[in-house]
Parts: sequence; C-alpha cells; structure tokens
Amino acid sequence: MSGEANHQCGIAAVYIKENGDSSNRALFYLYKLLLNQQNRGQLSAGVTTFNPSRLQILDTYKELGPVNEVFKTSDRQNSIELFKRYAGNKGIGHVRYATSGSEDRSLAQPFERHHGRKWKWFSFCWNGNLANYAELKQHLMEKADYHVIYNTDTEILMHYLSRELRGSVRPNLVKVFTRLAQKLDGCFNIAFMNAFGEMIILRDPYGFRPIVYGWKDDLFLAASESNALINCGVTEYKHLEPGHLIYIRNGHVEIKKYAESPKKAHCMFEWVYFANVSSVLDGQSVYITRTNLGKELAMAEKEKIDKDTIVVPVPDTAKAAGNSMAYELNVQEMEGLIRNRFVGRTFIEGTSRDDRVQNKYTALREILQGKKVILVDDSIVRGSTTKQLINYLKKAGGAKEIHVRVSCPPIRGPCFYGIDMSTVAELLIPRYEKEPKHGEVSEEIISKISKDIGADSIQYQTIQGLVRSIGKPAKDLCMACLTGEYPTPAGKKLYKKAWENFRKGIKERTYAC
Repeated sequence: MSGEANHQCGIAAVYIKENGDSSNRALFYLYKLLLNQQNRGQLSAGVTTFNPSRLQILDTYKELGPVNEVFKTSDRQNSIELFKRYAGNKGIGHVRYATSGSEDRSLAQPFERHHGRKWKWFSFCWNGNLANYAELKQHLMEKADYHVIYNTDTEILMHYLSRELRGSVRPNLVKVFTRLAQKLDGCFNIAFMNAFGEMIILRDPYGFRPIVYGWKDDLFLAASESNALINCGVTEYKHLEPGHLIYIRNGHVEIKKYAESPKKAHCMFEWVYFANVSSVLDGQSVYITRTNLGKELAMAEKEKIDKDTIVVPVPDTAKAAGNSMAYELNVQEMEGLIRNRFVGRTFIEGTSRDDRVQNKYTALREILQGKKVILVDDSIVRGSTTKQLINYLKKAGGAKEIHVRVSCPPIRGPCFYGIDMSTVAELLIPRYEKEPKHGEVSEEIISKISKDIGADSIQYQTIQGLVRSIGKPAKDLCMACLTGEYPTPAGKKLYKKAWENFRKGIKERTYAC
C-alpha cells in the first residue's frame, strides 16, 4: 500500500492453568503473540498481567515503540527484570496504530481502571472503531455528567464498561457485554480481564476483524491472527464466530454467544493488505487470496508484453500478487524495488514524500533501466505516495514505462471501522468523481489519474475479482469503502455526513465531528 493507509491494532490474551513454575509465564507468551502481530501496529505495545500474590493484582505496562523496543530485548538485564515484575498466569496485550486520538503514551493500551472492589477493577484492550462514537460521547457528557479527557473511543468504551459494572452486586460478565454491545455500533474486538482473574475475549457481531484461539497443553492463547498462535506452538486453532465471546473463569474456558449477528461483514482489506501473509482468516488463507488477486490481474491484462517487460511488486504486501501475476503472464518477476526492513517509525524521516519514499525503498537501476515495468501494488488510497514512487522509479531507476496494477478495486469511501481513512477529501477517486458513485470507475477518470500521477497506465482489480479471490460470498464481506454500502446504521449516517463535509471543504475526521 506504499504507506498510504494504516490499520488499527492487534490484541492478544493468555491463560495458563496453574501447574507450578511455568504458570507464571503469561508475559512471555504475550510478548511472542504481540511480536508476531507487529504488522497490525507499530506505534505502541502494552500488556496487563494477573497475579493474585502481588499487591497490584492487575499490573499494566505499556510504552511507545515497536514490541522489541517496548520489552527492552536489546538489554538482557532490563528485559529479565521486566518479565519478572509482570509475571502472572493470565494476561492481555495490545499493539496499536492510532486511527483516532493522538500518538501519545497515555493512549497506549491496555487501559486499566482501578477500583477497590475486584470486579470493578479491570483492564481491557481492543481492536476497532466505534462508528457511533460522537453519540456515545455526547450521552456521557450531557446525560451522565462525565468529563472526557481524550478524543478517542477507547476512553468512551472504558466509561461504558464501568457503567455496566456499577452497583453493589457483582454482575454476570456475559450479560455485561451483551448490554454493552447493544449500545455500540461499529467494529470492536475486546480482550478484558478483572481483578478476580476473569477474562473475556469477544468478537463484534459483524466480525469485521478476526480472532483466533486454541490450546497447547495447559496453555490457552487468543489473538487477532493465526500466525501468532502457530509461532507459539498452537497449530490446532479455531476462529471465533461473530457475536461470540470466550469466557475464562475458575479454571474453565467457555465459548458463549453474547449477541445476535445481523450479518457477517468481514473486512476485505484484512486479506488484501492488513493481515500477515502467513495467516488464515475465517478459514481463508491470506497468501492464497493474494495469489488469486494476482491471477485476476493477469487475466485482465491489456498491455502488450514484450522482451523488456518485467513485473515489480511493491514490497512487501503486494509480493504474492505480483509473483502470481508474473507467473500467469509468463513474465519475469524482479525485485526492482527493495524495502529497507530496518527503517521503523522515526521523526527524522524528511519533510517531503520524496525523502520518505527513498528512506523506505531502494530502486535497483540495474534491474529497471530501460524496462517496461508492471508495478503491482495492493491498493491506492490517497495517490500521493504512488506518484512519488513512480517518479522515483523513473528518475533513480531509469524505468522506460511504469504500468500500475492494483490488486484492490478503487477506494471510493471512508472507513469507520478501523482503517485510517475517515474522510472523503483524503481519497484519490472522489476527487475526480465529485459525487458518490457505484460500479466501475470510468476509463476517462482512470486515464486522468494515470496522467496526473505519472503512470503510463493504471488498471484496478474488479470487485468481482476481489470476491472470487477471497472465496467468500460478497454478502459476508465489508466492502463499504469500495461500494458505499455500509453494514451498520451509524456507518450509513457517517457516509452521508462525510460527503456533506467534502462538499463544504471540511477535512476533519467524520466520526469526531
């Protein structure tokens, strides 16, 4: 995706049955789960562990930075002390990318709420966005006299959780989350733990984002992606169904339905871009989906293939599609663009997109010089980075022609369910179409875009090709950003509001207005 849009977060949960020394190693497994989900967020990482022998029964540790930096793995002594301090047999964890709120340590997750009564002392983390955030916030401030500090739905969710736990009688946790779900509209996968050691891991009723879980001997793990479990030794895993939760209490793990599922709305972007290529989501391999997307692009290819033609995928998420497309066309796939894998998030990244592209990628002139390049990318959101990348490949790489092939259909609408693109103004296609439209983008507009970003041609995936590649019914996928068909009531309202804001020149996040 050439760094143009970002997904939100990944969650993790660990429960180890009490069986001696190994039962206090929850943090070790949380660390591994988060490390294997680093693709889902690099802004911050954090954990809460449970240990009834500590004064702080629940103890939370979180910092800005990637997982290895947060857990100080380059400093052996500091890392050992950290793992000793937060030892426990249960825990939850989180990696974050900010889709709402600021990039501040105070917004790193989990969020912990202290209380003298143990069922009201809890910690939680989550993966998603609340489409009805503005209404929820307004209700708290105007009807319940709450003071809201942060401009983020995580704080709002914490307050609503606290309200469900109020009173003098310890409530049934499944009923707590049933009532909570009735108030929420949007995407929310939650990992929750209280000071009794009870845990809840739930998937929202639409199933926008994935959750997988499984056992290895006395070890129970849950995470956003299957590759994280596999790399902890859990090879027999299951996918949590939408509207279901995992309830851990008194040494038992139960799967319970807590809410009706109006429909399935699995985010198509999980397969196209977000998820680790080695993961399996709701029974469908991410890698196989991406190779299918490449086959679809090859079948639709119109450009004449000659001896100077090569396929170059934009690393890393477009590589499977690029390899597959090249194979189907019988064209050589070359790594003409190399990603610098040791460049993380940094404030010293230059002020221009040219600087950022050159910090992130190296163009190989020896491969690109004089070539007709079919550049395969997974998606184009805003277009600005793609434009700079094309310019870089021609100037620094010496490419003769650049023909962009995009494995995702054109993005025409904002996302209110966890992708960092919540306004119409920031999207490339609406700038040309001016009004909400459905169906294929006209050849005239594609030609204009191609010229404006410096490509010799552009061709997008079709929606039908996308659906075939994922291998799930179109009705079970959320493709709202492609079709304008939003699955939740608040999403539909925000879509109309987003277009109204676009016409008025308002560029703020739609769900924060």
